[in-house]
Amino acid sequence: MEDDINEPFLHYKDNEEDADLDKIIHKNIRNGFICKVYGIILYQIIISAIFVLFAINNSAFKKLLLTSYTLYFLSIFLSFFCILLPLCFPKIYQKVPINYIVITIFTLSISWTLAMVVCLYSVKSVIIAFFLTFITVLSLTVYAWRTEKDFTVYGGTLFVGLILLFFISIIYMIIPIRLIYLIYIYSSLILFCIYLIYDTQLLIGEGRCKFSEDDYILAAMNIYLDIIILFLKILSTVGDKK
Repeated sequence: MEDDINEPFLHYKDNEEDADLDKIIHKNIRNGFICKVYGIILYQIIISAIFVLFAINNSAFKKLLLTSYTLYFLSIFLSFFCILLPLCFPKIYQKVPINYIVITIFTLSISWTLAMVVCLYSVKSVIIAFFLTFITVLSLTVYAWRTEKDFTVYGGTLFVGLILLFFISIIYMIIPIRLIYLIYIYSSLILFCIYLIYDTQLLIGEGRCKFSEDDYILAAMNIYLDIIILFLKILSTVGDKK
């Protein structure tokens, strides 16, 4: 009789222990996924840093960057191609080694464009922009990890902001007024600061939306692109052109 009374309690306790074990396993898997993503981002940043250092210190490479328009437009095309590729092939970034090949092409393309832009500014401006970007990215990443506010619900709003930003840039190309330029630059800074928080919380996976553990390449691309765009916007804001 006593065994019959205790059996439901023991069964409930076993289920509770299994649930706790599942949470621990899931957390360990997620932590491994996060480490993998940040490792890929570090790989991308190192490649970009090498390009920038060559652009600053090697006059022959700098000349190639500033005179080879074919390579410039090719890098732009490849960058957009890699960004839009998942629209046609949703699982492309989950297939090894194709995903690593594509992200390397993407990183090389972005790095080429980044190095070309850096050539237009003084070395002092580049260093200042680098440190400001580092502080900004670190602060926003810590905030994304610690805040209780869920930014992953704002994906649609951020996309609308991106479209509006695109139209502002077109207006500036047609009507090159400094006021429009300032609106574009500071709106870009604000938008991509929020995008970095948004993408970081998708990576953490504790909000309403999250990256799947198979989407490590896509997660790395998004955060890397946020960082590069923030650097370029900060550079254009505080930098002195040659």
